[in-house]
Amino acid sequence: MVHRRLDKARFDISCWFFCVITVLSLAGVVAWLSLTPKNPCFRISDIHFPVLNSKNYTTHSNVSVPNNSLMFNLQVSNPNKRMGIYYSGISLSLYGGGGIAGANSTPGFYQQHKNTTVFAIMVRATQGFWQGMNGGDMDFAVRVETAVRFRIIKWNTKLRHIEHEEIFNNVRISSLNGTVSSGDYAELQNASKLKTRN
Repeated sequence: MVHRRLDKARFDISCWFFCVITVLSLAGVVAWLSLTPKNPCFRISDIHFPVLNSKNYTTHSNVSVPNNSLMFNLQVSNPNKRMGIYYSGISLSLYGGGGIAGANSTPGFYQQHKNTTVFAIMVRATQGFWQGMNGGDMDFAVRVETAVRFRIIKWNTKLRHIEHEEIFNNVRISSLNGTVSSGDYAELQNASKLKTRN
């Protein structure tokens, strides 16, 4: 009788330990998932081309833009709930006409969690880029590169390099106001998400 009670007590202790370990393991998995940082999201919400039939400058959002330049509206979003992001600066490169056609960058900055920042980035394009225009149609690519550190409570993660790219084909430019009038126009207006290359 005493032997059976001892066996039952051991069984109860084993079950208790198993339950505790299971609960702690599940809590650890949940904590790990909640503290795993998500990469920022990059979207091009608009591209403004210069008015192709004007002489020197065009105007976009009350900003004078040289007619060899494009204005990109780049949305940068931090999807994390409890983590801020330190950016070393964002580099935007334009590819077309057989190679890199221009580039510009933002200064480094800190972004709060669940926040979206919009940058208007002007890129001066090379002559070869404009020579690649065929009857108002253009093929080009945009690449965004940055390095980030995630702020988790009071701890910063290691530097993480991120690269995104979007290719635009058969984009027709209006000679009246410098906007995209066909091709990937709908995709641009819907803030196409850039492809990721971590």
